[in-house]
Amino acid sequence: MKNMKKILTITALALLANVGSAQENEAKNVRFGLKVTPSVNWYKPDGKLISGNGAGVKFGGGLILEFRLAKVASFQTGLQIDSEGGKIKYNNGGVASNASTMSYYYNIADDEIQEYNSSDTTVAYYMANTHYQLNERQYKATYITLPLMLKLKTKEIGTMTYFGQFGFNTSFRWKANVTDKVTVLAPSTGVGSNETKTKVDVTKDMAFFKASLAFGLGAEMNLSGTTSLVFGLNYNLGFMNSVKKESDYIEKKTYNSVLTPSYEKMPQVLKSNAVVLTVGVLF
Repeated sequence: MKNMKKILTITALALLANVGSAQENEAKNVRFGLKVTPSVNWYKPDGKLISGNGAGVKFGGGLILEFRLAKVASFQTGLQIDSEGGKIKYNNGGVASNASTMSYYYNIADDEIQEYNSSDTTVAYYMANTHYQLNERQYKATYITLPLMLKLKTKEIGTMTYFGQFGFNTSFRWKANVTDKVTVLAPSTGVGSNETKTKVDVTKDMAFFKASLAFGLGAEMNLSGTTSLVFGLNYNLGFMNSVKKESDYIEKKTYNSVLTPSYEKMPQVLKSNAVVLTVGVLF
């Protein structure tokens, strides 16, 4: 009986030791942290109606969650808020030519862009809204992003560990606004004058979901225990349209061979690209 008690006691102590060891290993296998992500963003348009017109500097940041798969490999995800943007130019051919013209209607009283409505040709509609030719646009869009990355790293060299990573960023639209450079088309009293419209809400004109391929290099500097300072540089290559394939707001006007105009929703494709610097702490 006494031997049995000794055996049970020794077994219990061994189990407790194993549990403690497993918990310690598990803590090392799962790491979390915080990061900030300043970036340079630009859009790559498809087609001849829209051209790229410059990049913009944006900022983001969020949480890091890292699961170790092997000594040199980890799966990294998290939750972050990203700001995206870029400048584009609309290649208008003039209001009285046989080339394309891109435009929209803007309600000055309500200070908002109007949804495209080809069937509304009433005098009241044209009196209530100013008709603008759209020349240039600068985007500021905000997304909630879930990264899905595979991280491959070296063994520790002194206090440094170096890594490469690749995977995808899956992003969900939050909100978006633009700054537009426009030319007045109507009413007749202001035709030809140039204006700038700021903070134009185009959230509904953006695609709700988009994804990009992400890859880059980085390093971790050990501070103490499992806590490390992280630096990384990634390139994000967008392969999905950042906007709706037909705008909810922009009207495309073209002329046929006998100068008869036709109207339709503006087709649009903008793919987002970025160079992203990551600075963070992993625990």
